Amino acid sequence: MKTTNKKTNILITGAGLCGSLLGLRLAQRGYHVDILEKRPDMRKAVVDGGRSINLALSDRGLAGLKLVGLEEKVRELCIPMHGRLIHDVEGNTFASNYSGRDGEYINSISREELNKLLLDEADKYEDAHIDFDDAVTSVDLKNATVTYRDSETDTEKEWKADILLGTDGAGSVVRKAMMKQRDYLFSHSMNWLPHGYKELSIPPTDDGKWRIEKNFLHIWPRGGFMLIALPTGR
Repeated sequence: MKTTNKKTNILITGAGLCGSLLGLRLAQRGYHVDILEKRPDMRKAVVDGGRSINLALSDRGLAGLKLVGLEEKVRELCIPMHGRLIHDVEGNTFASNYSGRDGEYINSISREELNKLLLDEADKYEDAHIDFDDAVTSVDLKNATVTYRDSETDTEKEWKADILLGTDGAGSVVRKAMMKQRDYLFSHSMNWLPHGYKELSIPPTDDGKWRIEKNFLHIWPRGGFMLIALPTGR
């Protein structure tokens, strides 16, 4: 990317954590950024799709958030997890630190609240524009063009950019287009795990206290399945 050309129009597909963070940083650098997101705005509507389980945010993730000036705001949403707390079948527990370095830990944070914060910050920049409820249906990589379904008119429209960046998740339409266009010499493989998962919640006690140790990532390993628990402030 030629950082001297601030008139470059950049189109990002997907306004999740990666897309919103990337769009925010590019807008801070002075680029014009458009982001297409197939889901509704999570700040205004309940979004059923995607993952709601908390993230385990490490120093590497915080470094990216520090780059856009959000490290302190994000830390206010975090609950430190100093290590893993393993639960065996007899009900015994033992702790396993993440590293041998003192003071190093990872953080539990709501994926949704972090995404909302990034969207709010991106909205502060005139050169960052996010369109929700617009699903990308096809991609022309050579021309940096996408076809998408406009939710307002229920018609297909085309969007041309100078640079196209795909941050549209596991089922990425951009990545599928890269796989089909062999002249890009793009190699990709995807293997789906034959497992599902169910989210449960452990409510606080009647007096508002934690039922299990707060500052750990809890793990119940059981062979063919396991349970994990992350602290959350919700």
